[in-house]
Amino acid sequence: MKKLAKIIGLVLLVVVVLVVAVLFFVTRMFDPNDYKEQIRQAAREQANVELTLGGDIGWSLFPWLGIELKNVGLAPLEHPEQALASIGSMGLGVEVLPLLRKQLRMSDVILDSISLNLEVDENGVANWSTIGPQGEAQAAGKGPAGEAEAEAEAEEHGRLDVAVESVRITNAAVSYLDRRTAQKVTLEDVNLSTGALIENEPFDVEFLGLLVTGQPAMRVRIDLRTVASFALDSEQYQLDGFDLKLDASGDPFGGRAVNMQLQGDSVIDLQRQVAELKQLRLSLADLRATGQLTASQLDGDPQLAGTLSIAEFDARALMHALGQSLPAMAQNNALSKVALNADLAGSGNSLMLENLKLLVDGTELTGSMGLADLERQAVRFDLRGDSLNIDHYLPPPAEKSAPAAAGQGGSASKRAPEPWSNEAVLPLDTLTGLNVIGSLDLQRVQLTGQTVSPFKAAVEAVDGNVQLKQFEGGVFGGQFAATATLNATRAPAALSLNGKLDGVDSLALQRAYEMAEQFRGKLDLNMQLTTRGNSMRQWINGLNGDVRFDVADGALLGVNLEQKLCQAIALANRKPLSAEHGGTDTPFAKLGGSFQIVDGNINNRDLIAALPGIAAKGNGDINLPEQRLDYRVGLLLEGDKSDMPDPACQVNERYVGIEWPVRCDGYLHNAAKSCGVDTQGVTRIAGQLLRNEAERKVGDKVNEKLEEELGDKAPAVRDALKGLFGR
Repeated sequence: MKKLAKIIGLVLLVVVVLVVAVLFFVTRMFDPNDYKEQIRQAAREQANVELTLGGDIGWSLFPWLGIELKNVGLAPLEHPEQALASIGSMGLGVEVLPLLRKQLRMSDVILDSISLNLEVDENGVANWSTIGPQGEAQAAGKGPAGEAEAEAEAEEHGRLDVAVESVRITNAAVSYLDRRTAQKVTLEDVNLSTGALIENEPFDVEFLGLLVTGQPAMRVRIDLRTVASFALDSEQYQLDGFDLKLDASGDPFGGRAVNMQLQGDSVIDLQRQVAELKQLRLSLADLRATGQLTASQLDGDPQLAGTLSIAEFDARALMHALGQSLPAMAQNNALSKVALNADLAGSGNSLMLENLKLLVDGTELTGSMGLADLERQAVRFDLRGDSLNIDHYLPPPAEKSAPAAAGQGGSASKRAPEPWSNEAVLPLDTLTGLNVIGSLDLQRVQLTGQTVSPFKAAVEAVDGNVQLKQFEGGVFGGQFAATATLNATRAPAALSLNGKLDGVDSLALQRAYEMAEQFRGKLDLNMQLTTRGNSMRQWINGLNGDVRFDVADGALLGVNLEQKLCQAIALANRKPLSAEHGGTDTPFAKLGGSFQIVDGNINNRDLIAALPGIAAKGNGDINLPEQRLDYRVGLLLEGDKSDMPDPACQVNERYVGIEWPVRCDGYLHNAAKSCGVDTQGVTRIAGQLLRNEAERKVGDKVNEKLEEELGDKAPAVRDALKGLFGR
């Protein structure tokens, strides 16, 4: 046996020597450069590419099957002049003997000066679209059946045990140009190095590169360091302790340099179709965030889930660090304290923050918010909270030299008011592009200087149709509710507003918004209005609708209708008043009426007021475009008609049923002070009273004469005469 084993050993030794000799002969006698044209032809036939081999092919056969290429070019076969890729030099080697054991042992894989040019033309055709096998026969292997066959064959023969000593890519660049949008993106100065790529063994990975975009102009330096591992059988790939640093600058950041760092662990399990980002830590300016994210169903519609926690940071400082500027706000330090905790949920085209807890300058908001559709920028939110001062985040009030307060009854000035502004009010272009649906429910809100408690609002803005579906709360001792719509796609824009006030302190309302104080009392109001345009002038000129109002337990301010009535009666009595009587206001138990509005002109025919001892009826017109009113009020005496404040306006039964006229003719800002006795109307009343008095005196004389002549028969004769003359 020993002799046999010795003989076998000698035979094997001879075989190895012969193999080595043959390999030496092949590597010395066979020059692959002689077959460049055959190699290029094979590339044309098998890959449909034009291959350029500018340098010599260097190679070795044993113990490494190695190859070294220089100045390699690649272009589509149809357009060989349009280079798709080029490689300055490429070298790799495969150990021969391990191949017999189905082991792939590769030496260092070195690629230098790689350039890849990707381009999409005006018709959307990519310059790489023709690369690869062409035709049905050649492409068949790419279909599901071909892939399944290849996988079955691999299972039958077993998978290769792969190991690579290292990978080094230096001076690489990738360029992408889309001529449809003129967008150009390049990845320059790419350098990649790894440790030994051995299955189930960790190895170091380092990546450096510069990303450059044209629209917008931006440069991003990328630096990634991590420890990676892979398991081909279980299809698991892992990055432990990855550290990604991004240094960006350019137009999006106002020319500033922005630094971001992202750290964590990553696992991709293709068998389970799950990718995980764990122990994430993000640093951006003074923002610090932690969290985790899991993506499932990778081969279909990916589903996202995770958590996010952002420690308190200064949002204004963050925006400044990003080269952005927030609009001016009334509160200088608004958004200086922001923090967030939430669960993440979404898909490949959405990302929502659920179970949200958002702290903004001491206000806590809970609920949900996010992008329901990334492509359409569809914003959705449903937030609830305690107290929020919205005024802090509105533009600061414009500095103006406002005139003195109008006071009760409005201004006494008879000057024409400033015309309505024709400046645009709403950003229609911005509103047209919105895709927002949300609601806000707060216990207490500070808005336009007023405290609203509670406060609820709901808005829907999609495709230029903006709807204020809910806007309600408690203010000025009462309640308000409103809905509104805006169609920003029409020209001019169409608006509608439905509003309601219940038990609102009307005087507080007028004072809050610096309106002329015309009346006080608890106000109930219902209105349905429509208009068009995008300026105060257009809105006023196009205003149409109906308004109904009632005011209880109040007063007309700056006008004393009792005094006006006394003046009217004194004028009819042709007696001067001894002095002004009463206060400056007219108290009433109830005031109500309705308005019809047509193109900015308001018409009222049913104003009714219940005053002490007086009933008032009103009708007239208000021209909103010109800010003028022409209004008439009729005053009727009720109750004790002898108790008047001045002898000149004492009344008797002759004044029963007479409507004493008051006319208000002026501008809206001095409405009350424009009211006075309608002298022409009083003159007509006085004439009628004189005629009535003359007829009464004639009648008295007739009665006396009848009494003298007829005695007891006089009453019957008087009745007959009354019937005859209709008196």
